[in-house]
Amino acid sequence: MRSLLQRGRAAIAVLALGVFAACWVVQTPPLALTPPIVDEPALAELPEVLTLPETEPPPTPAEALELRLAALAHEIERRRAMAPPPGLIELDVEGLAASLNALLQRYEDKASVSVHVRDLETGHVLFDYFGDSPLIPASNQKLVTSAAALDLLGPDYVFDTRVARDGPDLYLAGQGDPMLLVDDLAAIASLTAGHLDVAELERLYVDDTAFSSRAFGPGYDPEGPGYAYQAPSGALSLSFNTVEVTVYPVAGSSRLGVSVSPPSAHVRVENRARRGGSKNRVIVRSRAEGDHTVVSVEGSLPRGHGPVVVRRRITDPGLHTAEAFAALLAELTGTEPLPVERRPVPAEAETVVVNESLPLLEILDDGLAYSNNFIAEQVLRTLAWRMTGDPGDWDAGEQILHDYWATLTGPQPLVVENASGLSRRARLTTHGLVDLIAVAHRSALPEGSLIDALPVAGERGTMRSRLRLSGKRVRAKTGTLDGVSGLTGVITSEGGEPLVGFSILTNTAPDAVFVADSRRALEDRIVMDVLRALDDYEAQRAGLQAPRGAAG
Repeated sequence: MRSLLQRGRAAIAVLALGVFAACWVVQTPPLALTPPIVDEPALAELPEVLTLPETEPPPTPAEALELRLAALAHEIERRRAMAPPPGLIELDVEGLAASLNALLQRYEDKASVSVHVRDLETGHVLFDYFGDSPLIPASNQKLVTSAAALDLLGPDYVFDTRVARDGPDLYLAGQGDPMLLVDDLAAIASLTAGHLDVAELERLYVDDTAFSSRAFGPGYDPEGPGYAYQAPSGALSLSFNTVEVTVYPVAGSSRLGVSVSPPSAHVRVENRARRGGSKNRVIVRSRAEGDHTVVSVEGSLPRGHGPVVVRRRITDPGLHTAEAFAALLAELTGTEPLPVERRPVPAEAETVVVNESLPLLEILDDGLAYSNNFIAEQVLRTLAWRMTGDPGDWDAGEQILHDYWATLTGPQPLVVENASGLSRRARLTTHGLVDLIAVAHRSALPEGSLIDALPVAGERGTMRSRLRLSGKRVRAKTGTLDGVSGLTGVITSEGGEPLVGFSILTNTAPDAVFVADSRRALEDRIVMDVLRALDDYEAQRAGLQAPRGAAG
């Protein structure tokens, strides 16, 4: 869509062309034999050359990113310069600090711990414990990726998946939708079959050129057994780029059956599993082999044991999705599946179907709740593609995250390896993470902000079993790796208004033992201490409770 300035210039150009045409008509001799009467002074007033106003070309994606970051920086500085509103400065900060310091000192030999707690209205720091020390964030890294995407793409951004036709060729093109599921692909296939005679088509091409050809992000292991949490990324992806593998007993046979969902000619099965033994010893792996993903199943399953279901990643997202689409089309139309190849959609192709994803904010709401690595990587690569105009890749995405982080946090250090935090190289600070929360609180759009995407304590996802005594007054993102934990979010009022932003990162010391449950218990204790201090302050302000230490 053209800007108001561009549309204004276009209107001026049209008006100028209209004036020029009118002058031409006035000065054209009438169809008469007598010489025309010409008003010389009037002619002299006309300009010798009519110069149309120049229109500026639209900014490049890189220029648009620079302008957006500059505007964001200006807004942050403007808000910082404003007088702070009345807030929670009267809270017993010294008492809270004494309590938390005493708690944290018990763990000094076990781990490096960083904590930062801030009043979101005034910006007043309520507690800081090595808040500027860069630590491994684990999945708290997803907050940086999510905040950047919401600010730079917008909470209502949608991902398109497009079907186009050029003669006998059909095209399936993706733009990074991280939530395209089998039901969505089936709906696209149904619409396609309703618009076209599939029997006339000869080939299906996959166009996944919105992203670079690299499928596995930095820090991901392309080898190994093919765990679902290390799935590859692609502009055209399906079901988080995983398949559900079911291993089941077959009546009257010593062999076990294997099924893969969704069905796709891209996936081949090697089945060497048999009945026997007393325990479930089924092993399922996936690997790349040429243009295919091979799912290998071996081991044994005792008699009487029910089916075993596991998820494994596929290795070529575009080919897998297109092969699944071809199978769905064939099933709907009673035809043979179209052969699949790779090729960009030609400019002259006719669009047949466009499928829009959920808005970005809703996608991130799910991604953060379940700490989905795949969604984070898809979002970062989309951000890189949209902000640079080049196929989305991690190198450009990393630079965008650095620029965005610097805009919001200033000198706070940041090391990024990928979008999800599946990395032991990544580093950031709790001070910087609370900066993200504070900016999201101040500049929230009606469509929503990062805070709206944070999971609620006691509800779905990784926060289901966390902070249940908070009365759902905590919204936070978890983070877990071996020896690493994190929790970043907000404490709200009873009415749901964010009051305090907090971030806690724990990195276990070398050779120390500090199990995940104990790390999480520490994080929850810190948050509950802050929440109780807030409640004490509110009760005192309302006159319902005497200040601590007061004679009574």
